Amino acid sequence: MSSYNSSDMHKVIMKRLYVLLFMLILSTFSYSDVLPVYPPTDKLPGQSEQVGVRVDHFPSILHAFIWRNWGLVPVARLAEVVGTTEKNVRKIAVSMGLEARPDVNPIWMSSKGYITLLRRNWHLLPYEQILMLLNMTQEQLLWNLYEDDFLFAKLGRKKPKCERLVYQEPTKEMVLRAKEIAKLVRRNKPNKVVPRFDFFSSMPVFQSMSQGNKQDALRMVFSYNAVYGDPLMDAEQSSYSEELLSRLSAMGVNAVWVHSVLRMLVAPEGPFPGDDDYKERLNNLNKLVERAEKYGIKVMMYVNEPRALPQNWFDTEERQNLSGISEGELRTFCTSDPHVREWLAVSFEKVFKAVPGLGGVFIISMSENLTSCASHFHQDQCPRCSKRPYDEIVAEVNNTIADGVLKGNPDAKVLVWDWGWRDDYAERIINHLDKRCILLSVSEWSLPIERGGVPSRVGEYSISSVGPGPRALEHWQLAQAAGLQTAAKVMVNSTWEISCIPVIPAMDLIATHARNLGMAGVKDVMMTWSLGGYPSVNYTVFQKMLSDPTTSLDEIAEDCYGEKSGAAVRQAWKEFSDGFKEYPYHINTLYTGPQHVGLANLFYPEATGWKATMVGFPYDDLKSWRSIYPADVYISQIHKVAEGFERGSVLLEKAIANETDPVIKQVMMTDLRRAQGFKCVFRSIANQATYILCRNSKDTEGMRTAIEEETTNVLEFIPLCDEDPTFGYESSNHYFFVRQDLLEKLINLEFLRKKNL
Repeated sequence: MSSYNSSDMHKVIMKRLYVLLFMLILSTFSYSDVLPVYPPTDKLPGQSEQVGVRVDHFPSILHAFIWRNWGLVPVARLAEVVGTTEKNVRKIAVSMGLEARPDVNPIWMSSKGYITLLRRNWHLLPYEQILMLLNMTQEQLLWNLYEDDFLFAKLGRKKPKCERLVYQEPTKEMVLRAKEIAKLVRRNKPNKVVPRFDFFSSMPVFQSMSQGNKQDALRMVFSYNAVYGDPLMDAEQSSYSEELLSRLSAMGVNAVWVHSVLRMLVAPEGPFPGDDDYKERLNNLNKLVERAEKYGIKVMMYVNEPRALPQNWFDTEERQNLSGISEGELRTFCTSDPHVREWLAVSFEKVFKAVPGLGGVFIISMSENLTSCASHFHQDQCPRCSKRPYDEIVAEVNNTIADGVLKGNPDAKVLVWDWGWRDDYAERIINHLDKRCILLSVSEWSLPIERGGVPSRVGEYSISSVGPGPRALEHWQLAQAAGLQTAAKVMVNSTWEISCIPVIPAMDLIATHARNLGMAGVKDVMMTWSLGGYPSVNYTVFQKMLSDPTTSLDEIAEDCYGEKSGAAVRQAWKEFSDGFKEYPYHINTLYTGPQHVGLANLFYPEATGWKATMVGFPYDDLKSWRSIYPADVYISQIHKVAEGFERGSVLLEKAIANETDPVIKQVMMTDLRRAQGFKCVFRSIANQATYILCRNSKDTEGMRTAIEEETTNVLEFIPLCDEDPTFGYESSNHYFFVRQDLLEKLINLEFLRKKNL
């Protein structure tokens, strides 16, 4: 007879279900979809025979090219790309109503803006002209595609087929079409547009929002506007300006993290990799550490090591002996080899000795990046690792890194993140970990939810779902029993549920999550991933509720917004929260839906045939957007979210009319603008989905209604975007859209109205 009682059996079954859930989530975006698979070094990757998406709403592809890059790229560069004179390029731009001599901010061509340019030209230009446009070498673009936060995956791992674009004199038909566009542009001239990237100079704050960062518990975020791929080559460390650090400190943040690749921080040594510029990166890291220290903030490194390298890198006999499994064009360093572990430990020790004030690391040992032979569950293919237990390999990688870090700085924090671990091995991994480590878990992971009658479980990146979930609770209990401290990873400001506006004001959900964590005894918190780092009142709400679960949102709202407006703000928060908890959450919805590109996503007259990419191009792939939800349920849930933001916006608007304090009034106006922005984005998602359904079913009347409603929606959204440079921006994707893209949407809608309906 089995020795399990019913409770034990239930736990076993639930564990197995969580493992299946995790594997299902991973299979949604299989490793082959997101892995850096390096091509041969003499060519750029993914060149397809599938032609780029048509741009028939413009007179020609040349017109689309000039339109999409006008004001972002110098006119001389545009002329060079298409082989003509500046005069000819300027003539076409003016013919479409664009200003003759736009001011071009050089930041667009930098590591903080180039993704916006790459994305808007992906379907227009072949690689050779993209390199010319961006002023990049093939090697630089290759690095960016694979090391800048899975950029190639965001672009779909497939380069559309594009013929070389060469200047040709516009035909009479093209000139007439350009005149029609110019009329639309003139009708929508802005009163004032706040410059893009000007995130903080006009950001309103008031002292009552200040939380202070004197607490001992970890409060870690990523910079709102950081360079992701290779941030330490920026001598000015502009990703973490004095102004941003000051604001984060006032909001209670006491740690920030930076993306790192170990081989870029050490010198080449023997058979192991390194980089000639490692001293420059370490010097810049020291600068950042010193700058952050002035504000009581520690700098932490995101660690995902040892990174796999192209197979041909291991061609020498000495390196071949260090290698493990292969996957695509990549091969791992085998961490069962003591020489590899020694290199890992010694390298981290060197980094932490070279940068003595560095605060620590957080380690993901099982990410999309291929690292150890066990990192993608293929250790059975390695002669050494196949003889060892999975849990032993995973724990050993973490312990090796921890050992090096703590030898370099005994006061550093080492957070070991259980992201991607097989849950049925978690207890054994945790029991193997160095007792000086802190176990970090995604709080909401595996939380059961139901939206629109559709049951599901949460993966991560959710504000709409209030944790902690059963996975985190169990892992924290196991860690505490093993003598480890614990930490939670949450999303306090924004998530992949929608990232194009920086602060989701669903305070009831955020406060409840914080209260639940406090009651679970969790003190250390990672409050963002690469998105969510904007200084906001959300941090204040979260931390006050975490430190004192008896605090009420009414008290916090009154403390921040004063007696006159506090009650109205509190009620608006409730409406936002009630709407946002209806979000049709699924990991596919988060990654493939149009919520990030928002209103800039075009209405396509015919099915494009392109599959939505990970937070890059949603196209018209409604099947991926809605994921597990029937189309009508998906649209209904999106409408519920939009209605919540609309109800809350009405309350804020009334309160603003009665507020007399100029600072509070300015803050509330920013809150209102962003709430109205969320309403417009979610309305747009519903309009887009409805249009696609009607287009596919040949419902002309339904298409016409969706086009009219979207036109009204875009016209409401453009002034909001003009006034707030945070609209459309997310640090690892740069600007999803700018004003020009919203005007293009109007051109697109007008074209469809006249042509087809």
